[in-house]
Amino acid sequence: MNTFQSYVLTVFCGFIISTADAQLIEQPNVPTSKLAVPFLLLSTDAISSGMGESGSALLSSSTTAELNTAKANFLVEKFGMNLTYTPWLRKLVSDRKLMFVGGFYKVAPEFTLTASLNYLSYGQTDLIDINQISLGTIQPVEYVGTLGISKSFGSKFSLGMKLKIIRSNLYTGSDSFVFIQSGTAYGVDLSSYHIFPINSFSGNSTIAFAINVENIGPKISYFNQFDQKSYLPTNLKIGTAFKTITSSESEIGIALDFNKLLVPQYQLKSDESVFESIVSSFDGKSGSSISDVSVSMGAEYIYNKAVSFRLGYNLQGDKRLLGSFFSAGVGATLKKVSLNMAYITGNPQRSFLSNTLRFTLGYSFPSAL
Repeated sequence: MNTFQSYVLTVFCGFIISTADAQLIEQPNVPTSKLAVPFLLLSTDAISSGMGESGSALLSSSTTAELNTAKANFLVEKFGMNLTYTPWLRKLVSDRKLMFVGGFYKVAPEFTLTASLNYLSYGQTDLIDINQISLGTIQPVEYVGTLGISKSFGSKFSLGMKLKIIRSNLYTGSDSFVFIQSGTAYGVDLSSYHIFPINSFSGNSTIAFAINVENIGPKISYFNQFDQKSYLPTNLKIGTAFKTITSSESEIGIALDFNKLLVPQYQLKSDESVFESIVSSFDGKSGSSISDVSVSMGAEYIYNKAVSFRLGYNLQGDKRLLGSFFSAGVGATLKKVSLNMAYITGNPQRSFLSNTLRFTLGYSFPSAL
């Protein structure tokens, strides 16, 4: 294992120790984010990953309910759960992985409950100081647990809310006079979903719209001596999707999502409150502007409700953290069990998701209430 691993960890986590004993390590062509727990911006299932991380408005499978809690109530299944495994940046660290387990339960025709656990392990990482002296080995982890509810209002509209408990354990110890500790934060997602049946030449079709404001919550702190805190990756996601059933054996879905960070991602310390940063994110203040919007798009073809194929593209601006990438995915469903896989490809100097595989195993119980 080499010390470059710790540099990548520092850059991607947005965790920079700005003291007299620390230095800012930046990789060429890779923006250095100061956001805490940025992995919350990543998709948690292989279906959306295969479509460029889009699909907040697409009703495709029970595994996609995590993208937008509000649409969970429109899923036809009564109960569903899924497990996602992502081996990540394995060229740098052999044991780095992202894991997710989540599910939903329809307690009434108009109410659906959701729950999930998202866990990121950065693997075993060597730490060094500016004098190239070893500071030991650590194994940073971050995780978030969620509870959500979806409530429908009629047959076309629903609202959702998800509560989050976030734990970031990157490093615990001291560096000269600075004591670094694990961070704990709380957040909430607020979402809406609106679906319309439409008449088309192909038969049974729908168009849907979704809005999701993710990770709203107070800043997180890793230092007990300083009033230095990092923003959660509060994000506005607006999506639309078209789905049509061309025959009894074929379905086609097209999804388009827009994402806008509502907090500054490159400013280590800001006196703005979370609410102030959300407002200023649309007027160019605090290192954020409307030009920071990213676009994700994708298409899905399902044959006989058994085999699916997906393609997608995610367009990121120069200042966005993840970098642009293409993706592709396949899936198979046998009765109540589904297995989906996605592959993401992009410029490895710009995208931390380049050459990433994601696997999702799902189970659903389609019994009507």
